[in-house]
Amino acid sequence: MNQIESLSDLFNLVDCHVTYFDIGRRVQKLTPQQVIQFDKKQQAYPYPFQKHAWLACALLPKDSKNKADDSVIWFIRLPIDEKGALNLGTRDHFIKSIVDRILNKGTEQGLNEALEDNPYAFKPDQERMANFHAIMACALNQPSSLYYEDVKTYLSQNLPDEDGTWSQLGLQGIADLAARHAEASTEALIANAIKRAPLPLSMALCNCLEHHSLSSSLSSDIESIATLEERPEVLAGYVRALSSGDLSAPLNLALFKAIGDISSCDDTHIHLLTALSAKCPHWLSKEPALLRVIMEKLAHREDGWLGFKQIVGELTQHPETNSPLWLLLRSEHISSTLKKAVESLFSPQTHTIQ
Repeated sequence: MNQIESLSDLFNLVDCHVTYFDIGRRVQKLTPQQVIQFDKKQQAYPYPFQKHAWLACALLPKDSKNKADDSVIWFIRLPIDEKGALNLGTRDHFIKSIVDRILNKGTEQGLNEALEDNPYAFKPDQERMANFHAIMACALNQPSSLYYEDVKTYLSQNLPDEDGTWSQLGLQGIADLAARHAEASTEALIANAIKRAPLPLSMALCNCLEHHSLSSSLSSDIESIATLEERPEVLAGYVRALSSGDLSAPLNLALFKAIGDISSCDDTHIHLLTALSAKCPHWLSKEPALLRVIMEKLAHREDGWLGFKQIVGELTQHPETNSPLWLLLRSEHISSTLKKAVESLFSPQTHTIQ
């Protein structure tokens, strides 16, 4: 037991192959090397989100015949410090709790019940869970869900839908479609759906696409729609779909137009500001003017700077936006309202926004 000093050691103990995924900011596969370096505090966690590393570990016993039914999924949330590094004491406490459970109940039962009442376990929301299963299926060469064919069949028909058939489609099928976006026939279905499907279905698909790097063709199709959109809450969906790529000049102009006057910020704007902050920190790091408008807008929101504090906390955790953000917040050229919001960062925070 003295040799169990990492997550890798733990999974070797229970004789399992493991495939790692990050499911924080977006769902994406992690390499074993990334996890090992983070686990041994050699590197910061590559995808920090809300001051944690959000891990999904797909465990498959080494004596299994690679059947999906034999796999066990662990969802683990480990706190990280301001530099993105793992607290080794926290990791060791997690490992000890798992080892104790396995010693008491045996390996098979222990694996399945390991995270019961565990403080580091979490349950992903429905949307994230659907995308995780879709992406894991592709990564492990497993079949798609039963809902996938229903979505393909629906999108192959004439759109728009006037009888509400779209509402019967399963979110898992939409996530499966997004996970297979690179297939030529699927890409055509997606592009047509974004353009012509009922808005709730189009937005659900956009939210699933945020987990994938899209082709230039599909990105262009979505961007051409996004640049014409004036509703901030709808533009937020297109932003999420495009968030893995780069910010183009036309889309940047559309964002400024949709964000509007910095002196007010209603609930329709908060969707767009949150999408940009949570999903697109790489855009904000290269566009200081866009970063400033977002901070000004949040500072002028009448919520006691709760949203401002939460989003600043997230952006300071991200390595790409930490320096540009503090450079902005320390500037003499920001508004008096934003200066007061910055001062509020150093007072106790007792509430958060959803």
